[in-house]
Amino acid sequence: MNRAIPLLLIGLWFGAVSAHAQPTAPGVQEFETSGTPAAPVSRLDGQEGEKCLTCHEGIEEVSASHPMSLGCTVCHGGDGHAQDAESAHAPMIHDPDAGTGRRNPSGLKVAAKSCSQANCHGGHADASRNHLERVNKSLMGTLAGVISGLRYDWAAQSNPKALYGLNGVEDTDGQGPAEWGALTRLEALPFFTPRDLKAAREAGKSAAGRVSGSAADSLVRGRCAECHIDRPPAPGTYRSQGCAACHFAYAENGRYQGGDPTVPKDEAGHPAFHRMAAVPSSSLCTTCHRSQGGRANDVLPLGGEEPVPAFPGKGRSVEDVHLASGFDCVDCHTQEEIMGDGNIYSRQHEATDVTCETCHGDGRASPKLKAITGADDPAIRLSRHYAAGPNAVGDKMALTRRGRKMTNVKSKKGKIVTVGKLSGKEFKTPQIQKGYAAHRFGPHRGKLSCAACHSQWTPRCEGCHTTFLETARPGGNPWRPARFQMELETPVLMVGPRGTAVPMLPQARRTLTVLDQAKKPVAVIGREGDALGRYKDWTFTNPHGYSGANLASAVNPHSTGPARSCASCHLNPRALGVGAGDLVIGDHPKGRDDRMDPLVQTDRVRKNSDHSAEAVVTLRGERLAGSHQAGARPFNQKQISRILKVGNCIPCHDRYGDKIYWNLRKSYAFEKKIDHRKLRDKILKGHRTDE
Repeated sequence: MNRAIPLLLIGLWFGAVSAHAQPTAPGVQEFETSGTPAAPVSRLDGQEGEKCLTCHEGIEEVSASHPMSLGCTVCHGGDGHAQDAESAHAPMIHDPDAGTGRRNPSGLKVAAKSCSQANCHGGHADASRNHLERVNKSLMGTLAGVISGLRYDWAAQSNPKALYGLNGVEDTDGQGPAEWGALTRLEALPFFTPRDLKAAREAGKSAAGRVSGSAADSLVRGRCAECHIDRPPAPGTYRSQGCAACHFAYAENGRYQGGDPTVPKDEAGHPAFHRMAAVPSSSLCTTCHRSQGGRANDVLPLGGEEPVPAFPGKGRSVEDVHLASGFDCVDCHTQEEIMGDGNIYSRQHEATDVTCETCHGDGRASPKLKAITGADDPAIRLSRHYAAGPNAVGDKMALTRRGRKMTNVKSKKGKIVTVGKLSGKEFKTPQIQKGYAAHRFGPHRGKLSCAACHSQWTPRCEGCHTTFLETARPGGNPWRPARFQMELETPVLMVGPRGTAVPMLPQARRTLTVLDQAKKPVAVIGREGDALGRYKDWTFTNPHGYSGANLASAVNPHSTGPARSCASCHLNPRALGVGAGDLVIGDHPKGRDDRMDPLVQTDRVRKNSDHSAEAVVTLRGERLAGSHQAGARPFNQKQISRILKVGNCIPCHDRYGDKIYWNLRKSYAFEKKIDHRKLRDKILKGHRTDE
């Protein structure tokens, strides 16, 4: 079995929607101090008369909900009465492990002293307003999906359910619904070696004492954690950490463009302005989610350079219809999905609450609606920062699959509309037509997700060869960086974790190079996947024996457009996961003699494999790829045979409305009769050009 090493294409959920803030905090007033006219003063922290603007005069007001009169030290800490910068900045709230100095008070380790202090975004009886507690339990806060997926694929744990987060976290409110996949706790991620643990303790970065000996834990800390909102970004990319990761925007070159004279304009690593975005734009989300946004066949380089087409002649992708219409990410994704709903989850599909049907209906029923009945409804509070203004009592809002009100999708004059949170634009939201054959087609209903037909492409990460360089420095990062490069492919389908057909994330061929301290290669695995050398205890197959490189992972690629053709599935073995090549149908009626001749014969010639390199399943339904998503799998033999069997009919019956598809059992019975053969021969004869 091929045991090449995976570098996971991580798809975490970034971008936050509006956060509650007190527009007028108690004890705040305008106050005159010497040397600074109308200097801000806060009585919230006992620092009346702070002198911060003596040096920082010209700095931008952070937001309307955080006015200058609130003061600086209430968020940043520090000594507002000090006469010199060193004394003033020494007690500022910051996370020293972030490596960004003292300028960010919103790192998740310290935000309880700033953003989440009482009467701000913490300390409320309404748990939905205690944002830090929610974020710490969210997938963005725990990185649980990435950790558990990689650990399972590399046999560091026996099942794919999350056991660890980057930091330990516990859900103590007793409201974690098990039917949604909610967990009660996560332990802190173990360390790879005792040396790693010792180095972390000496640096004051960890109190966790477990050592796993799994290379997966090393890779998470060394590479995957670059995507965590509380960690420094990958080299050459620019964003903040903690709350500011989603609420402060950076310029492409990472340089400050505002009016604070103390911030160097030629130094990278500063937000563009001292200005908070309550509702982040898509450009901020795609700082991390670089596979979204429709930038097809581009090399997406680090450091803000212009993207360069990776494969000249292939052009650009067809953009997702929502993005092309002017949607921002937050127009579809809710605050509960992004910042967390207070529960701990293992996987993204467990945390996702919005579906296509939430806004578009399902062809049998329109979206579920519920009216706002009181001024304290979250649908009003959360919409205060929207460009079109807040919702009102009486507005009928669309409901998510878990019965929560959307804050920007509503019924207006009998029509469903989506209101852009940032743009204020009102988008007509088309409804699935009840009489449209494609959406009431019996054989598809309940078996296909919307994304199975309407996704135009899936992203494949290329060029991510992973290198482990043994380092003599305790605590050093042994994992070398890789340049992000992406190509797009026509979606291959599989059964997703909710039991319906969905697009599958393409898996690039992955390899691992291990170098010693002299940068000389060290043998790790052989061509047949056998363990070699000093790293023989590293395991790269999951507990069920599937390669950690050949994965079947469900994905929603955010490439929604017109539906794919029937032939693209029913006449395309590649779309079913058996790989590209020639399908040879044998004589046995149950498909035992069927086979695939791979388009690329390299592995067959080398006797590595009889299957296509991209195959996740054989024609007989034998799985070749594992999945770390519970319930997800490639199609089985029955499904493959059924799908391909319909392909025989499509050349003549290429419309959903064709009556043969509405009773397939009767149609297949007729197909075996002489009358069908005569009819087929007559049709084919009429299309021949040589008679």
